[in-house]
Amino acid sequence: MSGARAAWAAGAAGASGQDGWFTTTVRPAGPLDHAALARLSETLGALEPSSDMVVVDLTAADVRDPGGLARHLLAPARRFDQAGRCMLLVGVSPSLRTELSRAAVPVVTLAPGMIPSNAPHAA
Repeated sequence: MSGARAAWAAGAAGASGQDGWFTTTVRPAGPLDHAALARLSETLGALEPSSDMVVVDLTAADVRDPGGLARHLLAPARRFDQAGRCMLLVGVSPSLRTELSRAAVPVVTLAPGMIPSNAPHAA
């Protein structure tokens, strides 16, 4: 089982071995061009030391280059995986799922519409 899936399965015990669980949500909006992909990758890298799970909510993003997004997610996702933490991508299209698989990006994915629209969101 990859670290991403193990962390997902660990639940509230936390991948860090501490009590509690710290989840961060990142929600890019608009077109994910090259500059936006670089910013996203940098942001995820900065979150890795302090987050047990990072949720990347792509529902408001325009993923124009699924392969480019997969390449930009690879390094931070591997760091999360190696640390026993999890990166969850929400709103993943079939084409992005294919590219993530092709690049062997260790993430957990949810397709668009898998989370009910009335689910609570962090303020």
